[in-house]
Amino acid sequence: MTSLTQALALYDMAGQIERLRFQLRALPPAPAIPHLDSVTAQVHTLAGILTAVSDQVNHRLDLSSADAKKAVVVYSAALIPLGEAMTELGRLQAEVTFFNFTTYPRYHNSPSDLERQHRDVNEIITGCCDAADEALEVAADELQAAAVELAHPPARVQAADRARTPHPRNSAQNSPAPATPLPPAPPAVAPSATKSR
Repeated sequence: MTSLTQALALYDMAGQIERLRFQLRALPPAPAIPHLDSVTAQVHTLAGILTAVSDQVNHRLDLSSADAKKAVVVYSAALIPLGEAMTELGRLQAEVTFFNFTTYPRYHNSPSDLERQHRDVNEIITGCCDAADEALEVAADELQAAAVELAHPPARVQAADRARTPHPRNSAQNSPAPATPLPPAPPAVAPSATKSR
């Protein structure tokens, strides 16, 4: 597996995490309570990402290349913030579920009590979303940084710069112009001819 292949896989995983962050930020802000189906879908998405990262680690453990070993280290490190994000999303899911099926039925006839409960759960939900977003950002940044390192960007940038440079029309212009021949050296003067008269 080439370093470019490793880099593309890392980029792809980082992209999946960034899409999940976008979905998380798209949840309705307070005072609205996120829809349980949306939260559950994000939990499932993150579970899929965690599984995929674990599979990438297992897949590369048998590979001996330095790039594969680097990828194993990066994927393994990403599991920590991804696990933290899963904890926060799980807590978010639990809070939304509890509010919908326990808190609301209990307080729906008491507007002032329901408002207080609503405010409390919104604080928890906001904290969970912020913490999950931060953890996902850490994981995505680590994967992207490793992808850039494995892709050897300096060589790729140089190749792109060469590709953008206008090329001469024919190969003759590609080769350096031949040096102008030097004029022939004057004939050597015999020592006797240099004597003063």
